[in-house]
Amino acid sequence: MSAKLQKPRVSRHGKQMHLNYECPHRLNITKVYPLQSPRGADIIISGYDDGLHILWRGGRPLSTASRTVTERVNDLSGTRTQHTEWNHPISIHKSPVTEDIPDKDKPRYEAEDEELDEDEPYPSFAQELKLSFGSPVLHLALPNIPQPSTTLQSRAQLPLLVKQRIVLAVACADASLRLITLPLTPPSASAKRNGRLGAQICDLSPSSSSSAMARDVALTWTNSSSLPAAEDQMDLDKPQQEASSANHEKLDLLVASSTSAHLETLTFYRIPIAFNDLTGGKIPNSVNPFHAVPLSSSSQCLRFSTAQYPSRQHSRLLIADVKGTLKIYDPFATKGRPSSRGTDASAEPGAWISAFNTAFQMPKGATSNYPGLAQRRKIVDVAWVSGAKAALVLLDRGEWGVWDIEAVTQKKMNTFAIQGFIGSTDAAPSDLKNRSAQGLAPSTPNTRQQRQESLFGAPKPAAPATTSPRGGVCAVATAGSHGSLDDSVVLWYGSEAYHISSLASLWQRSLNSSGKDIGSLYGPGLSHVEGLDLSGEILNGITQFPTRSTALNLGALSQRDFAVTGEYRLVIIQSMRPQTPAKSLFTQATAGAGNGSSIFDQQLLDRGELDLGGMDRLLDGMGTRTNGFAPAVTKKRVGFAG
Repeated sequence: MSAKLQKPRVSRHGKQMHLNYECPHRLNITKVYPLQSPRGADIIISGYDDGLHILWRGGRPLSTASRTVTERVNDLSGTRTQHTEWNHPISIHKSPVTEDIPDKDKPRYEAEDEELDEDEPYPSFAQELKLSFGSPVLHLALPNIPQPSTTLQSRAQLPLLVKQRIVLAVACADASLRLITLPLTPPSASAKRNGRLGAQICDLSPSSSSSAMARDVALTWTNSSSLPAAEDQMDLDKPQQEASSANHEKLDLLVASSTSAHLETLTFYRIPIAFNDLTGGKIPNSVNPFHAVPLSSSSQCLRFSTAQYPSRQHSRLLIADVKGTLKIYDPFATKGRPSSRGTDASAEPGAWISAFNTAFQMPKGATSNYPGLAQRRKIVDVAWVSGAKAALVLLDRGEWGVWDIEAVTQKKMNTFAIQGFIGSTDAAPSDLKNRSAQGLAPSTPNTRQQRQESLFGAPKPAAPATTSPRGGVCAVATAGSHGSLDDSVVLWYGSEAYHISSLASLWQRSLNSSGKDIGSLYGPGLSHVEGLDLSGEILNGITQFPTRSTALNLGALSQRDFAVTGEYRLVIIQSMRPQTPAKSLFTQATAGAGNGSSIFDQQLLDRGELDLGGMDRLLDGMGTRTNGFAPAVTKKRVGFAG
């Protein structure tokens, strides 16, 4: 492990711990893989100035023999041997990275999981891997694998390759586009030194003579053949027939990219998966595009639907362009009305589903006397939410909103179902300022904290002016109440970040507030990520870790951990969880079997959101339990003193 990644700079902010790691190279993009390794390690994948950097964090640690290699060193005292870690970059062009890992080089693990220190209660990095492409990785796409706690996981049909291996698509600065698969388990030091990693690399469009870099890339999976008319009505929200739940149906990987060499073009690649029980499947060495469509303007970002196959919406692609338009395209849909069944079978597939436009705004410094200068608000980033039934967009100047795609009407085509603003209120659009001033903000702990900082805290310095707005959206599907779908959303703009723990709850409160906009900075459900320190570096992105198995049934109460990317810095924001065994007074008093409600009360207490009723339940538990065990049953006499 690199020396800079072994010891982070630790700071505490409320119930969160910030682990600040200094990286030895520049980070362009960082994402957390939605699946953990078989030994419970989180996988952090970063694109840096020479390729890919993969980190395995937590889980069961590797044994000393798998973590180090023996090398001979010549010095003044003669030749001697020493055990060192092997962390050099591995070139995909010069090393046999696609060869299978020999049995002697396969990783071995310790007998027990890593024991966390009370003074440093955070997991360490178990292993790292650097793949050298000879060019910086600018864009990175991961498959939308649903969390085990959601209904999408039980109804989606996942390829065996996606379940057993790391699958990702990368776009480099040299205009190369690759699909790469790697084992989920971390490689041993000897496997890295020999260069045999068991990787699979597929070059996408190798015969293309275009030298244009991809603007973005997206990844999902589909079936090998085109969707029949009967399957076109499938939806994950409806019960499926037994015939549609065949687990042995052949599936392909689907990759989309956008380039602008001479004409802005949206290109789709279909990568077949050959069945292999040992490796989860094999992919070819190269694939040519099977479908391409021209675009009227340059695209900003691409996002495949979070509704997985066999849903009829699994191949829908969100396309946000630089002119403020959000379009939905399906490469397998037939042209014409979606409800028509009399279309020609020989017609070329691919159709535009719908389009949404942002509102107009005047440039800064311009007056309303020149309406011809008005432009649509630029879309910074977009993400699917609510089970691919809505899209959350982040606009310039920090405005965000949700387009309800399923319930949209022609009159409200470009109207947000809910909207708000993040960042400095001085940069907020005038219409949002007017809506926020119409009513009082609800009194919540978040409201009081924000107002206290504005009254007594030092003024925050203004963000430096940039040529283009910088921001992003990271949405992860979670389990809501009563088995419904929910989303945990992280929004960042400039140097500020905000978290929506339950988008469905925020949406429901907006519907119950008589049409008033509550998604503002002081609205409930939108919390500010405090204490974010990148030492003056530019914020490049924020992603969310998958929830642990112990928190899968807690829904919105599950505490999320984040990975923040700077230029040369990786900051992990980890929730401070109680130790095991728990040393909290309330946790000890309410421990024991059959006390399920105390778990939720303890979660609310840790977050500072426990009400008086929950505090009464905790105090009652303290009086009826001693060290987690119920006292002996005694008879009670009820009467009046004579």
